[in-house]
Amino acid sequence: MAIATRCPSAGEPVAASGWRISRAVNPSPLYGSNGMRIGSDGWLYVTQVFGSQITAINPATGEARIVSPRGGPIVSPDDLDYDSRGVMYVTEYLNQRVCARTPDGDVRVISDQVPGANGITVYRDRLFVDECRAGGRLLELFADGRAPRLMADGLAMPNACAVGPDERLYFPEVLSGDIWRVPLNGGERERFISGLHTPPALKFDNRGALMVLESHTGEVTRIDLQTRSRSTYTKLESGLDNLVIAPDDRVFVSSFAHGGIWEIAPNGQSKVLLPHGLIGPWDVAWSGGALFIGDGPSLLRVRPQGGWERVGWVGDAGFPGMIRGLCASAGAALFMTTTVGSVARFDPQTHQAQVLASGLDRPLGIALSARGAAIVAENGTGRILEIAQGRDPKPIANGLDFPTGVAVAPDGVCYVSETGAHRVVRINRGVETVADGLDTPQGIAVNGDTLIVLDAGTRQLLQIGLKDQRRQVIVSNLPVGSAGGLPVKSMPGIPGIFPGPFVPFAGLAIGPDNRLFIAGDADGSVLSVERASTP
Repeated sequence: MAIATRCPSAGEPVAASGWRISRAVNPSPLYGSNGMRIGSDGWLYVTQVFGSQITAINPATGEARIVSPRGGPIVSPDDLDYDSRGVMYVTEYLNQRVCARTPDGDVRVISDQVPGANGITVYRDRLFVDECRAGGRLLELFADGRAPRLMADGLAMPNACAVGPDERLYFPEVLSGDIWRVPLNGGERERFISGLHTPPALKFDNRGALMVLESHTGEVTRIDLQTRSRSTYTKLESGLDNLVIAPDDRVFVSSFAHGGIWEIAPNGQSKVLLPHGLIGPWDVAWSGGALFIGDGPSLLRVRPQGGWERVGWVGDAGFPGMIRGLCASAGAALFMTTTVGSVARFDPQTHQAQVLASGLDRPLGIALSARGAAIVAENGTGRILEIAQGRDPKPIANGLDFPTGVAVAPDGVCYVSETGAHRVVRINRGVETVADGLDTPQGIAVNGDTLIVLDAGTRQLLQIGLKDQRRQVIVSNLPVGSAGGLPVKSMPGIPGIFPGPFVPFAGLAIGPDNRLFIAGDADGSVLSVERASTP
């Protein structure tokens, strides 16, 4: 079976003379897997929120084609469905929109006032959408521009919904573990069943039974509509996202945690249709003799023999949240920034977490000072913060233009990639330009008397002398940023969950023997770069 690729036009990275490049983690098939539907052609259409892409996959061969590319008009697609004319309706979770895509590829916005737009279903050409957020709504939208019809509000993160054989709309609440139903043409909603473990999605099978995912336990649960009795159809892994049921009773299940897709036969036996992959990655860190990956909802550790394992994720009690930036500490613990504006210390051995700061405005890059304090780029305010345990965050620089990556040299001097100003600056009792004229500098690191800069705009890894400012391109054609050819669009985000704008970020780290590791956010890989010979 062929394996899908998520960025087929990126090409292979090219190392400069004297350097060699390899893959610590191979490219991933998708940018995570979220909503799915089977099209009229029998292919499986898969949305990818954080990759802003829709991919069609042939279930028989694994062949893939990109339907809506990263950087295209559809942003952060989460779920989709079709009407009788073949028009695809898509929710844009981090973009507050619902849009329609015609069979010939034209896209228009149906509504741009749907914060947390997530679950979607089309029934007899009527369009129903819910908002996966605290206090979310269930709406009927109209393609002709009429005002939406409110069906329910004040919901505890409703998600993927479906119309049952009784012509009532069923939807799960992720936070409460309840499934509700409401008459299509208006009326009070009714709690249908309770006690499920974070249910993100439901669908009806071909015999009218309700199939529900329980994300926390990884179970696919079948519920009889008449008796409300439930049974475990199959058990997969935690982090499930959505499902679709084929006419021949096969069930396909997606995962927001690692982007794989399972195929479940009518007898309940499951197999992997599409292997696990990385959603980002967004940052990497070398700690305690191992390479760690900050991959959104998951903290991953690369195995010495190859592949990776999850050592913590947002489904674990006390885990700090969705990871953006990552760095190592002096021991085995790691420091991270999160999408909810926190900075935390996490020990992957004990799974103990400690939040050092919260309420920050889009913290991204993070590094550790010689005194053990976290140095954080607060991208939303333009500040660089020093965060020490038990103390309030202390600004050490203000007024920067979209600071993104942070590195601290052995002498304690801090370096910051100032993406909005297209430069790298040194912060040492003031702000001084070290390298300007860059495109989109993101991840940075200090290696001896050189500065390593990942420029996502030019897709280059640069080495810049701190004494003479001499520049050398170490690697070109990196799978970062807009490697697919179109500029990556930022996403407004959702207050309290993914505060926006949700901007692209690709970090890097230094490992043993000065080996460099790069987060390849465009193709879902981690690259390793080292000297091929002594200069």
